[in-house]
Amino acid sequence: MSKIIFQINYDILPEKREDYLTAIKELKSHINSNADKTYFVVEDKNKENNFTEMYICNNETEYENIENNMDDAVFELTNRMFNDYIIDKKAKYTTLFEID
Repeated sequence: MSKIIFQINYDILPEKREDYLTAIKELKSHINSNADKTYFVVEDKNKENNFTEMYICNNETEYENIENNMDDAVFELTNRMFNDYIIDKKAKYTTLFEID
């Protein structure tokens, strides 16, 4: 079965960088300790304060259940990201399917 990569890309407010890093580390720790999928966050090497959250799902069912599996902590942290740190509350979503 093909893996699926789900990406959420956004720019953060430079003056909120340290607060963002604290919150995203908390989110990463929570997701990775409570989910079967792989989740990590990367920063663009050539564009400071541009981050991408990446979920690697083992199959389509796992991908389709990303939102359904969000608990209150994930929901609150995600809302904080958009309301407090992400510029204009805008993100780009990309879904990639592995070629068999």
